[in-house]
Amino acid sequence: MELTVNGIFKIQRHHYLGGEDYRVLTQMYLPIIGIDGFGLYHLLCVINEKETITFKTLLDTLNFPSLSYLNQAFSKLEAVSLIDAYYNKHKKAYFYQVKAPLSSNEFMAHPLLFSFLRSQLGEIEVNKLKVSQSISTRGYKNITRAFDQVYNVTEDNIKNVFEKMFNFKTNDKQIKVDYDNFDYIFFKLSFNSDFIDPKLFDDEEFKQNILNIAFMYKLNEEEMIEIIKKTITIDKDLKYSDLSKNARILYQKKYKTTEPRFVTQEPDAFLGSLSDDDTYRFLEKIETVTPADLLTELSGIKPAVSELKMIEDLVNNTKFPLSVINIMILWICYEKEGEIPGYNYFEKIANTWARANIKTSLDALKHINKEQKAKTSSSYQKGKKVTPLPDWYEKYQKQLSDLPKDENLTPEEIDNILSKMKSETK
Repeated sequence: MELTVNGIFKIQRHHYLGGEDYRVLTQMYLPIIGIDGFGLYHLLCVINEKETITFKTLLDTLNFPSLSYLNQAFSKLEAVSLIDAYYNKHKKAYFYQVKAPLSSNEFMAHPLLFSFLRSQLGEIEVNKLKVSQSISTRGYKNITRAFDQVYNVTEDNIKNVFEKMFNFKTNDKQIKVDYDNFDYIFFKLSFNSDFIDPKLFDDEEFKQNILNIAFMYKLNEEEMIEIIKKTITIDKDLKYSDLSKNARILYQKKYKTTEPRFVTQEPDAFLGSLSDDDTYRFLEKIETVTPADLLTELSGIKPAVSELKMIEDLVNNTKFPLSVINIMILWICYEKEGEIPGYNYFEKIANTWARANIKTSLDALKHINKEQKAKTSSSYQKGKKVTPLPDWYEKYQKQLSDLPKDENLTPEEIDNILSKMKSETK
């Protein structure tokens, strides 16, 4: 559901933030939810639960420029299980359950969240967090009392106790991942009952952890099966940390990279997004290809000597780096539908870019996008796209209207009128 400025909501929370919560939120959650999600979560933690609030109140308090920023902040909090969102279509109202952050140890043990944090901060910084929160227990014997050593329950309320324990475990500690590309039913049916207990696959916690790991390391069903078998065979257990470790090893071999990179689905002002990822790969290519190779790639044939000389003059005269020249070539070829105009046309674009203080390929890309957005906006009137009309079009329309109404023109005759109007305006 899309948020509206005058939309209303209420909240519910069962936890009040303490000192350790603020530390975990700042050191571990902030790098993966951004300052917008961080600010929204803290605001939700102090809003009066009895009041009905408008989204405009949040916008004004957080000073967000638009609803899209607010919607994105909500989506990130939902994704990392800091809030649950509900909507009542009859009341046209939202309801948010504000949930407690994981403890430091729980966050570090969570394969998906910890891997995301590591991709944001790097191995060295994450290891500092590990060291700061770990205390050696060497030389000590664990004498912690078990629950049933301290408490007892009657038959009447044992069901309620276990229901609460179950809800706490699944709702507050699990990050939900759907991962539609992974067929969990196929994965489940592929195991021999002698190898692993089939009942394990019906456990919701087990299922979510499998989906988390498969999503994080881009594993298909067959690869995940191999990870399970390898973990049982080598590590002699089925701990999620070992599953994640073995999955990471496979990921590194398969994709030749040390760590998965997490990005948001939608463009985000505070975190890396899919569109940023596409831009990064594009610019990486632009930085490494020569203008000659780029022209060959665009047309399928080697550029002419005159074209190469023109590009060489452009580089020498403009002092732009090759990556910016490459962006210019791509843009002009796109605008001219594959044709390579003369030097003067390139020089005109280069002068415009120089005045716009373009120095890098990213600067050039942003400038083009900004210009295109401005053109698109001016070409829309009352929600309808309007193509700018050439100078000769009005005369062409008038001449057609002056012809006898019963006269049927052939396509050739219409083309002749069109050509005449164009030539008159040149």
